Amino acid sequence: MNLEKLAGKNAAAFRRLLFFLLMLLTATGALADANISYGKKGVEYLSDDENTFLWFGVRLQLRYTSLDFDPGKPPSQALTDKDEIKLNRGRLKLGGNILRPWFQVYSEYDFTKKNLLDLRATFQWKQWFVPRIGQWKAEYNRERIDSSGNQQFIERSIATYWFTVDRQKGVSVSGRLMANSTYDSSYWLERMSGTGRGGASSDGKPLWLARYQWNLLGRVLPFSQSDLQRMSSPAASIAIAGVYGHSRFTRFSGAGGGQLPGYEAGVEDQYRLSQWMLETAWQGHGFSWQQEYHWKEIHDTVNASTRKIRGGYFQVGYFFNETWPAFPRPLELAGRYTRIKPDTAQPEEQQEEFCLVANWFFNGHRNKLSSSVSWIELKSNNQRTRDTQLGLQWEFSF
Repeated sequence: MNLEKLAGKNAAAFRRLLFFLLMLLTATGALADANISYGKKGVEYLSDDENTFLWFGVRLQLRYTSLDFDPGKPPSQALTDKDEIKLNRGRLKLGGNILRPWFQVYSEYDFTKKNLLDLRATFQWKQWFVPRIGQWKAEYNRERIDSSGNQQFIERSIATYWFTVDRQKGVSVSGRLMANSTYDSSYWLERMSGTGRGGASSDGKPLWLARYQWNLLGRVLPFSQSDLQRMSSPAASIAIAGVYGHSRFTRFSGAGGGQLPGYEAGVEDQYRLSQWMLETAWQGHGFSWQQEYHWKEIHDTVNASTRKIRGGYFQVGYFFNETWPAFPRPLELAGRYTRIKPDTAQPEEQQEEFCLVANWFFNGHRNKLSSSVSWIELKSNNQRTRDTQLGLQWEFSF
């Protein structure tokens, strides 16, 4: 199934999607007695029988940064002084369930770049068996699954550049097993196109993904950062995930499939990708912890070469009002350290980042102000580059 033919890549496509859904609901009578209101997610539609629920929302992200950082460039070119204020993200979101509570749909459109990001249907039949089809963020690592709107930091760690699988077209099945017990677990199995966001639905061999997550306290930790709920009963997870398959690309991002430095545009199935990840996360009493360790191997089947990449990050955040009542309740402080070895055969190559952030939550992640400072150090051969990046961001959804 070619989703681009259904949804396209531009604003006209998103309008057609909205029109299609409205016509479907009108034809089935779902909107005949609908209740329309403004709720937690935006404008909400609820049918009289409550079998159809749709919401439409807008998300804006206004950002200032003092430094432009491109992890894929040599150290001497990767850091550029550049004071910039821009609308970093502008999203239109549509989601909910149609005709039955178990038939769930979601679509997200980036109107700043005119890209369709998500278009998926999920069948919530059983807690332990949830099929999905469409285009969405692969459920590989927590930092990438977490929406950028639900992040603790202004930008994801530099590990994302090297290891994320990002959005893909595909099919999956997931579920939760042995809920509320000592062995409470979640799993994901996915068959992905390997072409990235907006790529072809089929392009040679696929990528396969598996993720297992142990919810060790018997509660599922949502894919959202910061302990906004100040949970009196903490939630935690330990997860391991792996990806294996072939692609013409060596990295993926919101822009789609691309190449890591040192690789040229590939032909079909040229690169064999093998990677795995170990992840831990914990939230409770205003404190949050999140960590990932990544390993990735790229084998070029055309040029008979292999490269291994290692790296990871850890971050902690805390609402100090939990132990010091005089501290402002909406204010959270957090820190993160990231280290990357872009090529283990070149031990002198290394990227490091240490970041501090202060978040002021007006209305959770839907309305928050963030201020950050990052210290970045890049090493390669005899080159070493250091610089400091300042950031200020307003995140707002309605």
